[in-house]
Amino acid sequence: MAYPPGVTTCPVSIKAPATFGGEDATVFLEVTPALRLIHTASGQTLADFVERSAPSVGGVATLNLPHSQPGFQDEAGNTVLSWPYTARIRYEYGGQKRHAPIKAFTIPADQPSVDLALIPSGPPISALTAPGPIVTTVNGQTGAVSVESLDYKLLARDPSQLWDGVVTYADGAPTSAAVLWPDGTAGVYTGTASVTFPGSIDAYTITHGTTTYTQPAVTRDASGNITLQPAITEETA
Repeated sequence: MAYPPGVTTCPVSIKAPATFGGEDATVFLEVTPALRLIHTASGQTLADFVERSAPSVGGVATLNLPHSQPGFQDEAGNTVLSWPYTARIRYEYGGQKRHAPIKAFTIPADQPSVDLALIPSGPPISALTAPGPIVTTVNGQTGAVSVESLDYKLLARDPSQLWDGVVTYADGAPTSAAVLWPDGTAGVYTGTASVTFPGSIDAYTITHGTTTYTQPAVTRDASGNITLQPAITEETA
């Protein structure tokens, strides 16, 4: 299915590196949107799937993604004016793998293209919505809510974008992995596999230094669909 009429897109790319010996390496590109969008006029949903480009040996990996533009809302009905993407880049050569730092970016409406090599690494910013009431509580936090805390909680919603190295599976469900955060801090992901629905994770924790982000156990219906998902909690030792 094509984009709704009038939606504009932008090529997002990264060039494959060369080795110090002058050989071409392969580049892999994955981009994850920060949220699910609904096109207000048509009702069409743009789902927040991970977008993957074809691997490129000595060439350029490219994905076409929507600009930030009017006409979208989130699932709560808030008008969304701008949204971030998170890019994961991996280089391979001769059986060796190297991960580039995670990069977060938005695509302004008039941006003709995005070269990820020119984007600094770091956690994503939050999506920009139309003005609303003053925020006094976010995801269980009250009082002073820091942007950094919100950024890392956003990343913790999808631990797979932080995995770094070997991922251990149990009955098809990812149960443990080392993680690497955008600021270079290492951590550990630990998932609790669903007993009733093999291949699914019902709860997990992911650490960032001395801070642990926890996704409490979800509730599923008879088909395995999540019907209740508690907010992620944050605890610093």
